[in-house]
Amino acid sequence: MQPRFRSIRGRFVILDPLGSIEMHAPATNFLTIAASDRHADTRTAALAVAATLRETLPAPPQAVLVIASFHHAAVVPEAVRTIRESLDAPATVGFTARSLMEGSEEFDRGPALAAMAVAGPGMRARAFRFDHRDGPPEAWSRELVRSRLRPMSPPRGVMVFGDPFSTGSNALPTRLADAVLPDVPICGGLLSGASQAGANVLVADDEVSNSGAVGLVFEGDVEVESVISHGARGVGPSLVVTKADATGILELGGRPAATVLDDLLADLSAQDRTTLGRTPLIGIAIDATKSQQGRGDFLVRPIAAVDRRSGTLLTTGRISRGSTIQFHVRDAAIAADDLDMSLDLAILDDRPPAGILLAGSAGRGASLFGASGHDSGRIHERLGGPPLVGFEAAAEIASIGGRPRIAGLGLSAMLLRGREPRGNPSLGDR
Repeated sequence: MQPRFRSIRGRFVILDPLGSIEMHAPATNFLTIAASDRHADTRTAALAVAATLRETLPAPPQAVLVIASFHHAAVVPEAVRTIRESLDAPATVGFTARSLMEGSEEFDRGPALAAMAVAGPGMRARAFRFDHRDGPPEAWSRELVRSRLRPMSPPRGVMVFGDPFSTGSNALPTRLADAVLPDVPICGGLLSGASQAGANVLVADDEVSNSGAVGLVFEGDVEVESVISHGARGVGPSLVVTKADATGILELGGRPAATVLDDLLADLSAQDRTTLGRTPLIGIAIDATKSQQGRGDFLVRPIAAVDRRSGTLLTTGRISRGSTIQFHVRDAAIAADDLDMSLDLAILDDRPPAGILLAGSAGRGASLFGASGHDSGRIHERLGGPPLVGFEAAAEIASIGGRPRIAGLGLSAMLLRGREPRGNPSLGDR
């Protein structure tokens, strides 16, 4: 296998054929480095990634994020410990995922391990953790969340990664948002590294669990910007849920919900009929009072099953009576266009991001675009090739309608930039 070449601030370096490295240091001395390794032996991969980060960083980082494919699940805690201890024990979070990304590449076949280190002289970072002893997010008090985040000043951003079997409700980002100042970006996703409860691995510093959530809080001289992209297009009219229960939607506009779906299928184009029939999706309006609903106004969810005998659309989360919904279909062109529009806004800031975290829904990737690496490649290219790590999420967490929410079939990215030192506003009694 030939070694790969990767540009690092205008230079080309030869890399290990199983690994890679990216580095970016803007004028503020805010530095991020990403590295990955595809060795099947977890210890070997962790040592390689740790060595790359340690040898490239001029000083210990404040934060490290480690993502491991599920192949490494049995020894992820040891891998995270190896990387963390080699870097003088910064705030560190690690977890498992079905597949992951580094730079412009997506590793969706075989084992992979990636990490990103973030260093900034005026930045502070802390890892946090919730586990089964805290109960589901609905039970978390503001005081509990604040005690875990431990804010010393207003957070600039929060990364959060949750186990879908124990923290899969929208209460996860909501409880975090209620504990910080408004407009603090909260991004991340639900983990995809396991198909059953208790099999995901989550690490925060030296604590390990198989449930709950972990994350990083950023404060001080760092700026955080979120980028989101939707991956579905509405079809048919908006409809009002007139009858629902815990299992799903029974009636739409006073008619059996399954009958309404069948009538819509009959009216659609052949392509949309096939797409909706194969992967039925429903969008729930964030603000039902809006007279016109469009792209970005819906939280898209899969329809788990259609029970035509009872007329019920079985859903993966409770949908309340009175909600406004619209059926949706997956659409690669819409997803690509939406991502480009979001990147257009990000490029308006003339400072390229120093590092990027990417959480892409399992509904994207090769199954939507026909080839892997579409999203990471596009973001990496258009934003100037900064270090990037990401993962396939069971669902992404992104700011939609002014609040962080668990979405689906989309993409959530967190862009990190250094900022000039300045005073912080008081956190007050928040």
